[in-house]
Order: sequence, then C-alpha cells, then structure tokens
Amino acid sequence: MKVMQILYSGLGGHGSVAFSLHNAAVAAASDWQESMMFVGIEPVLEIYERRCQEDAIPYRPVRSREGRPWRSWAAVYRGLCVERPDVLLLHSVKLFLPCWWYAWRHGAVLIGVEHQANALKSRSEWMVSRLLMRLAHGVVVLTREYREELNKAMGRAFRGNKVHVVPNGIDVECFAPRDHGTEEEEPVRALGMAARFTPGKCQKVLVEAVEKLRTFHPGMDWQLWLAGEGETLESVKALVEERGLEKTVVFSGHLEEQDLPDWYRSLDIYVHASKGETLSTSLLQAMATGLPVVASDVPGISNLLGGAEQYGLLVEDNTPEAFARTLALLAGDEDLRMELSWRARKHVVCNYSHKIMFQKYQQVISACRKSFT
Repeated sequence: MKVMQILYSGLGGHGSVAFSLHNAAVAAASDWQESMMFVGIEPVLEIYERRCQEDAIPYRPVRSREGRPWRSWAAVYRGLCVERPDVLLLHSVKLFLPCWWYAWRHGAVLIGVEHQANALKSRSEWMVSRLLMRLAHGVVVLTREYREELNKAMGRAFRGNKVHVVPNGIDVECFAPRDHGTEEEEPVRALGMAARFTPGKCQKVLVEAVEKLRTFHPGMDWQLWLAGEGETLESVKALVEERGLEKTVVFSGHLEEQDLPDWYRSLDIYVHASKGETLSTSLLQAMATGLPVVASDVPGISNLLGGAEQYGLLVEDNTPEAFARTLALLAGDEDLRMELSWRARKHVVCNYSHKIMFQKYQQVISACRKSFT
C-alpha cells in the first residue's frame, strides 16, 4: 500500500506528526510504502530532507506563493500522478482540491487531518473543513472535543461516520525524564516554551511574566528559554531588549528533533502561553519528559491537562500576572511538581505514544478503504 503524507514545508507541527507516523510504521514492519510531499512558501527544512534521505523516503518539494496558494495546485497534482499513492494523508488541508481531484480520478483514498484549532479558523479554513466533510473519505481530528465542536458548527453538514479521533503521538522512549541520580534538587529557575512564533502563540506574555517573577523572588535567578522561529520572533526580541531582559530570556532558535529531548530535560518547568491549540506536540513532549506544566486555559490545552486527574496547572487569564502567580506557586511546592510530573508522564505513555497513533491511523485507513470500495 503506497501512502503519501502531504504537509507544510517549513516549521510547524506537521513534520513531527508525519515522521512519528513513519517511525512507528517502520517499528511495526508495516506494509506502508511511504512518500512525502512538502508544500509551502518556505523551502523544505533541511532536517526534513535529511530525514527523508537517511530513511530512504521518496519526497517531493513544491513551492507555493504567499497569498496565492492555488498557484501550486497544478504542481501538487502532477506530483501525485508521478508517485501514484493509494492513500493520501493530507496534513495541509488547504491543498484539498488538487488532492481530491487526484483521488477521484485515480481511485485513491483521501484522508484530511485537521490540525488548526477551531477557535482560530478563518472563514476560508472553515470552508475547507466543510469540503473535507463532504468529499474526503475520512477526516481525522485530534480530540473528542474537537469533533464535538465540528458537529456543533456544521449542523446537518456534519458526517459523523467520516470523522475519526486520532490523537497525535510521540516517541515516549526518546522523550523520557532526566536521571536526577543522587544530585540534590536545585532551585527551580529554568522555564521554557517550544513553539512557532505566530500571532496565536503568546511568548510576549511569558517574557513579561518572567520579569514579574524576578520581583516576586528577587533572590532567584529565573531564566526563560524560547525555542522556535516565526513571524513574531523579532517583535518578541524587541520586547526583551526594551525590558533589559537579555540575560534572562534566551532564544534557542529552531531545534531539530534529535536536540529537543535534551532541551526539555534542561528545564525545570514547561510553560505554554497560547490563544488556542488542537493538540500541542510540544506539550506532549514536555509531559513525556516528566516536566510539570503551566499553560493557558484554552481549548486544546484545558482538555489535555484537566479532566478527572490534573496533569498540569491551567492559567485562566492569559496575562503576565496570572502566569507569574501560578509559576511562583508551583516553584514553591516540590510535592506538587513531583505529582504533576509523574501523572503527566504516565498519561502520555498510556494515551499518546506514536505506536498507538499509528495503530489508529491503520484502522482509519482500513475503514475508509472498505467504505470506498
């Protein structure tokens, strides 16, 4: 079975999901004959190219033009005709039309994966969601809450038999806690967030929060590590300079997958300020690494950290003051940190491993192929 994953060429969560699926497929010795197509206004990330070359994954780059995504559709269609996949896993759902045209003409199964948070969707993105619901063979969503939101928003257009809940998965053996050994516990001071710098993420809130923490705990040498790149990076750097926090806030830049586990293990607390998520891979990685988490109380995060058990602390107000208060509370309570760390790691291992994700994708593909034939 030839399976092609179609994803964004630059930074973002698509790559982590796609390569996690690949790793799990290899570990399971599956019958997948994989290929990937990277589409975007940015060139294909070097790490993506290197991974494809090292793992002998056929891949095809397609450049698009900002503001004119349809200009790439012909190249996408031609690439599909060359590779001739039996199954399309479409992470970049804005490319739905050329993928649907290929699937319709060549008898392939098309499965769209909804990564964008419903609360942050534009009108055009909602239009794509409706097209997926009507014309795709299957739609993968990452949480039950997301499925319910789609149902409520779409009404009669919602096709429940097409929608499958498959949470993102990570390599829980790679993202494992650090070994403290017999070393004494150091004062909590290293905070970190790994995310693309976009308007939907709130790194500025964390910069101001760590400034307030220095006031709350003047004797503590707090540091905030921000990993990632993106369109709002320069404005966050400007804020750091304006506040004189150059020695307090460290920009780690884009970290490749193999560098992330050690980066997480260098932290004491993981912080994540956001306006909305679907299911954050960064949060899963931090939780698997055994980090206590403080994050925004928004859809896509609250359902992951809350529930019957508490897996992290939620901040109701996305403000520097609220984050600073919550961080100070957690930093001063070692028992709470240890409890949240243990719970979070166990939760991710049991529910969000890449092997579990792969098994569920296999079930979705099998169900879609049966309904299609």
